[in-house]
Order: sequence, then structure tokens, then C-alpha cells
Amino acid sequence: MTPSKESFRLSTQDASFLYGEAANGPLTMAMMETFRSHIEFRSLLAHMEARMHLLPRYRQRVVFAPFNLAHPSLEDDPGFDLANHLFCHELPPDSSEAVLMKKVMQVYEKPLDRGKPLWELHLFTGLRGGHSAILTKIHHCLADGVSGMELLAVTTSTRPDAPAPTPPDEPWKPAPLPGRAEQVASALSDFTRSRIELARQAAGTIAHLRDFDADVSAPAAAVQTFRRFSQPIVAAPWNTATVTAARTMAWLQFPLRDVVRIRATFGGTVNDLVLAILSEGAARYLAFHGCPTEGRPLRIGCPVNVRAKDEYGKLGNRVSMMFPEFDARTMNAVDRLEAVIEETSQIKANKEALAFENLLAVLDYVPPITLGTASRLLTSAIEGAGRLAGAAPRLARFAPMVGTGINFIATNVPGSPVPVYLAGHQMAETVGMIPLTATLGYGVAILSYNRNLYLGLMAEPNLMPDVGLMKSRIKETLRELIARVPKEIVPAAPTAPVHAVTREVA
Repeated sequence: MTPSKESFRLSTQDASFLYGEAANGPLTMAMMETFRSHIEFRSLLAHMEARMHLLPRYRQRVVFAPFNLAHPSLEDDPGFDLANHLFCHELPPDSSEAVLMKKVMQVYEKPLDRGKPLWELHLFTGLRGGHSAILTKIHHCLADGVSGMELLAVTTSTRPDAPAPTPPDEPWKPAPLPGRAEQVASALSDFTRSRIELARQAAGTIAHLRDFDADVSAPAAAVQTFRRFSQPIVAAPWNTATVTAARTMAWLQFPLRDVVRIRATFGGTVNDLVLAILSEGAARYLAFHGCPTEGRPLRIGCPVNVRAKDEYGKLGNRVSMMFPEFDARTMNAVDRLEAVIEETSQIKANKEALAFENLLAVLDYVPPITLGTASRLLTSAIEGAGRLAGAAPRLARFAPMVGTGINFIATNVPGSPVPVYLAGHQMAETVGMIPLTATLGYGVAILSYNRNLYLGLMAEPNLMPDVGLMKSRIKETLRELIARVPKEIVPAAPTAPVHAVTREVA
């Protein structure tokens, strides 16, 4: 049988997550799923084995081009062994959620091995009530939040008795890793082809920038984005030093029917509501710690999915960002929500996310050798600051830092509106985990699942030792909004169930 050959050159955005990864800031996305039943490891192994042909990128490893002549590529891993990616952790019998989370954080903190395909799946058993949990780790160079959820759809089903997918016609036989001469030739060929394509697209890019409304030009939107970053942000405690490798997390869940009732009363979107409770929660956290705001805003980085219709079902990163700014002082929950709606409406009207996407596209014109070298220098600075922060936390606060211009990232990813099953076991909850790096000592992953919303609050414990306090302030704000909703406001009828389709993710 002829070996498969599915080499794939990473995009500039994908590769940036490899270049920018520091030892104290692994750029690993993760999801923790809980199940109210005991999952046998052998059953999970067989379940994944039967689906690996639908996940070709999961059997490929990263190969860096010699001299960074081109961005790294994904190549079939001749040494691929599923046993190197699935792990079982037997917790003490009747373990609590606190015990689980401590172990999950220990596993999450470890960087993925670049000598293997960049993903892992960890099963935790022994939880109270016979429950189980699964932690899925994926490197950010392979997927963003949206494509990560599509990967979950491949391994789960909306039916507990769903049949296994049709096996491949032939067993997988990986191609050997390319030799150095082949790597150089491939890198030069891809680099040349990319330069030609970029030149061809230049005129089209200019035309694309003219797609803005007549009263809002692309330059004006870009200037607005730069203006935001020219203004200093509030000095939040979790931004005062570079993160170490340690992580801690808290999470909360609330029903989407509460979101529907609040939206019916005050307007806005689901994202507006989440930004309202997160920003007000952060403001109350700052007030509790007596942090001066000095009139400086709280700036949040919000990834925006920019996939075209034909790009769904593919791995990789296709995101832009918007950077809403909010008052860092406390206010009542309704005023906060109204301020958020006004801010996000203005950002959308200015098409700032599109402007930022076009700014990111400029990086495609930077040669990989230049981008890789600059990123390595920056990464070395981050790692050095992280080592200092771990050895002498107080001294580290006075050292020069690699700032990010934002206080934290909040990423919102929609999941399945109905229950899903993995190896016949129903998923009870799912919580996202967002990577932290540089001076971002706090971040939030927002996931929806089975008519509930889950907020995963990731923190670096030296910068935010009391992430539970942040959680309580967020819950407090949400309760205040719910209390202001008239009783006659009832949630809309639930969404009709939809059925997942087993498909290959390229």
C-alpha cells in the first residue's frame, strides 16, 4: 500500500502560536468534560482508535523548516502511537471536585511534546458518585475555539447507541518524515508560491478594504484600534508581572434561559451579557483589593470568528479580535450591561474586528525567518521574566515586562445545544481552559452546552491567588441582573434538537 502524504504548511497565524510559546506560557487550549458515570479506559481507547482516520491532523507532528525558510509544516508521524496521547489517572476513591481540579491543573500546566502530534486526552476516574472526567489538550497552532469544538463533534454523538463510523478502506500507513534536503526544497517552493500569491492578492486586498461603509473608512477603523492601544489600561493585579507556569481555575454554570430573560428585558447579545458580568466582576474585584483605577479603562480582548462558510470543518486558526473598553469602577449591573451594549455596538459599527483582521494579514508579508527570529527573542524575554517571577515574585514586579495592552482575554465558543455522548456516556458539563502568557494572569473561556453557559476562569495563582473571589463577584452581578427581570418575562421555547454529523476534520 502506498503511504499517505498529507503534508500541511501552517499559516502565519497558526505558526505564531509556536513561535510565541514560552515555557511558562504554554499555548495549549483545553476542555474538561465531566460524566456522571464510570468510563473504562479500554473503552475510551477503542472509541478513539475507531475515529482516528477522521482526524488526520491528530496523527501528524510539527516539522520546522530549516533556517525558518517557511513556516513549520505538519507531517505524518511514523512513530504515531495512540497510547502516547491517551492517559488514565486513577484518583483516590470518592474524590471531590477540588481534588480533581488540582490534578487537572497539574496535567494542564505541562507543555505538549513537540516531538509528537500536539494533543493529549486524559481520563480521570475515582470521582465521587462514580463520575469521570476527561481533559482534552490541543496546541493552539492546530485549532482555535471553533475548530476545537468541531473536533469534539467528531468524537461524540447525540445518541448513546450511535454506531461506530465506517472504517477506512485501507489501514493508515504514514509516509516517512522528509529529509533535510526535501525540507529545504519544500520550504523554498512554498515560500516562493506564497510570495507570488501575496502579490496577486495585493490588489484584491485593497479592494477588500473598500468594503467598509462610505462613512467609515478602513483607515479610520485602523486608527481607532491603534488609538485604543495608545491609552494606558487599569493596573490590575493579575497584570503586574509575567506569569509563571503555575495555574489555577474556577468555573461556574448558569442556564441559558436566564440569558434569554435578561436579553428580553434589556436587549443586547449573549456576548454582551457575558462581557457585562465579566467586566463588572473584574471592577468589583479591583475595588475589593483597593486598586486605583485613575480613570483608566478595563480593556478586554475578544476573539472574533472570521471563517468563511467553506472553511468550517477545517483545523487551524481563523480569528480576528475586538478590544472593548469599559469603566474599571463599579456600577450597578443594569448600567454595566447598558454600557457594554453601547460599546460593542460602536465597535461593530466601526467594523474594528475587520480592520484588525486586515492588520493581521500584514504579517503574511513578513518572511518566516524574520517573524520566527523576532518571536524567539520576545519568547526568551517572557521566559526570563517568568523564571524571575517564580524565584522572586516581589522583585519581578519591578522588572521590565512584556505588556499585552489588554487586561484579559474572554473567548466565547458555541457548543452543542443538546446532550452529547462519548463512548456511550453522556457528557454532563464542559468547561474551557484558556492559555495564559506574558502579563495575562487571568483569562476566561465561555462555552455553551445543552442549554447552559459555562465560564472557565483561568488564573496564575501568584498574580491572582483568589480566583474564587472573582467568581463570586461575577455570580453576584448575574444575580442582580436576574433580579431586575420582570416575572412575566419567560424564556422562549427551547431550540429543537439537532443531530451531529460524523465527518472528517482536515
